[in-house]
Amino acid sequence: MAEIELCESCGVPKLISEVFRWEDSGTISISYSPGARMVFYESGNIDNVFRGVEELIGVPIEHIVMERKRRDTRKFMERVFSEQAKRLASILGGKSADTVSAVQPDRMQEILDLGAAVNTQATAIGMVYGYGDIKFSDLWELWDSFPWRTQIIHNPYSVIFFSADMLATVEAFEQKDMRVKYEKVGGDIYLLAVHPGAHPMELKERLKRKSHEVKPGDISHALCPECGVPLDVARCRWDLEKGIIADPLTGRRMSLFDPAAMDTVFDDLEAELGESVPDAIIEAQRRYGKLSMSADNWRRSGYDFKSWAALRGLGNITGFKADEKHVTLTLENPCMHLALVGMAQALYELAWGAESSTSEWHRTDDGDLVINVEL
Repeated sequence: MAEIELCESCGVPKLISEVFRWEDSGTISISYSPGARMVFYESGNIDNVFRGVEELIGVPIEHIVMERKRRDTRKFMERVFSEQAKRLASILGGKSADTVSAVQPDRMQEILDLGAAVNTQATAIGMVYGYGDIKFSDLWELWDSFPWRTQIIHNPYSVIFFSADMLATVEAFEQKDMRVKYEKVGGDIYLLAVHPGAHPMELKERLKRKSHEVKPGDISHALCPECGVPLDVARCRWDLEKGIIADPLTGRRMSLFDPAAMDTVFDDLEAELGESVPDAIIEAQRRYGKLSMSADNWRRSGYDFKSWAALRGLGNITGFKADEKHVTLTLENPCMHLALVGMAQALYELAWGAESSTSEWHRTDDGDLVINVEL
């Protein structure tokens, strides 16, 4: 992995502070993509929620999740690696790169160097964002024609999302449709292989989501004086050798990713499988939340919950009313709203030692999320 420069004051990789900003609106903005946002969220949630939804509805959904994530990531990667893709196309001269014979021998090393540069950059970003320990495969040493199509990852933040991310990156570089397979080869270690082929499914065209302008907020964070990252984020431990970010207060693993990766997937699941899907997603998140958090950690005030949501980029809590039977939350600029409803249920049940609860939620005309939970 390329050398990662760290902030001398707080130790957070500068790839974080140079790209992301924690706003007073409860969002995390991206310097090179106005209007886009990220979340800094517990990544143990991701695959567990999807597996939980599969269990609740009795239908496999991994192919839907992976296809939507692939689409969104490919659009992003085509911007990041546009020059590399053009160079590869120029070297190939319009020929297919599926066989070594299609490439002039004296240009094979040039292609390998180009693929290695793409792989190295994508790997460094992924490990800083907490995606896991990403390794080149031994196909580079064996001079395989397409070694960038195979990777090994230890402890992925989400094997489903990472598979889609890798697939999209290769597609963006080679400018052709691909398929991906992953295989567990030991512990939490996976071998991923991408190969040319049509996608296994075509999703329905998604209805355009109604967008809302981000509302300015009242959130302030104590910041590192050198790089500007919130100190509550800087307390997390970046293990760059393993590609893991850990929150020492909770013991849970964190990752930075696009919340649209969850929101658009949830929309697609509902469009493909029916109106029961949102309830299943909320219930899966509620169950996982109760298993992964302790009651003592969540007997907190509304202000603490406001800080918790803002640090994760989930939105700005502007209303919080709670007693032993009922809690109401209002969030401006929300994202991952179904996960938030399930998490609110889990936290409230833990705080009061309850076995179950009921929830209702709605979005206002200007985009706020209102959650009601009752015991």
